[in-house]
Amino acid sequence: MEKKIPFSKMHGAGNDFIVIDDMNERFRSSPVMISALCDRHFGIGADGLILVQPSKAASFRMVYYNNDGSRAGMCGNGARCAAKFAFDKSIINEYFEFETDSGIIKGKIEKERVTISLADVSGVKLNIDTGENTPVFSFALAGVPHAALICDDAREISNEDFLSIIHPVRYNRRFKPHGTNVNIVKVINRNYLFYRTYERGVEDETLACGTGAVAIAVITSHLGMTESPVSCETSGGDILTVSFDQTDSGAENCLLSGPAVESFSGYYSADHYRG
Repeated sequence: MEKKIPFSKMHGAGNDFIVIDDMNERFRSSPVMISALCDRHFGIGADGLILVQPSKAASFRMVYYNNDGSRAGMCGNGARCAAKFAFDKSIINEYFEFETDSGIIKGKIEKERVTISLADVSGVKLNIDTGENTPVFSFALAGVPHAALICDDAREISNEDFLSIIHPVRYNRRFKPHGTNVNIVKVINRNYLFYRTYERGVEDETLACGTGAVAIAVITSHLGMTESPVSCETSGGDILTVSFDQTDSGAENCLLSGPAVESFSGYYSADHYRG
């Protein structure tokens, strides 16, 4: 008999995820299977897949996989969607904490807007010039690595030009073996910016990136261009709000707030996605 597995399709500012209740820890996966589920033509389609599992340290544990099936330590928008999913399943209440591979996340839910605390941002480096036909960029570690390029015409850049700018940084040798996420940023004023993100593991531009918003808010603050709180307009048109206390090499007390919405729910057959 075919096994049907329930799932929810959720998005945080257009950054979309397959979310599965795995509190009984029966989900069996492989990178091939996860990649197939996330495929936008032959699967459900998503930027990543999230398992909500039991935890001994908090209300639940979020396990996050990239679109290509690789596991990642953290995803800001994914974390907010995982919290909203767990709230809707009565696993948590409006004030919560849960476990990730990058540590414990705390936060609160107000209708469809979710605010989470994130680990300190560290390792900020500004105006890096590698001299290797790579544009000048800055860098920060916000749970996962993020490079940022300041670009006044970030909105107008074509997808082809966007990728040609991004790739030399995404695969720069200093980020071996796993590379880095890359953002291009247009600062509008001291509390508002627009950004676009290329996410490793997805290997394409996504409509939003939560850890990217945190990283670029902190980077632009260190560059003297912004100050907390920073409203980050995504390429999908939503707003993620980042607040923090700047430190010498990064930031602490980081909060990320934005929408977390269920698009639809359904069932899939595990037999169709064996890998």
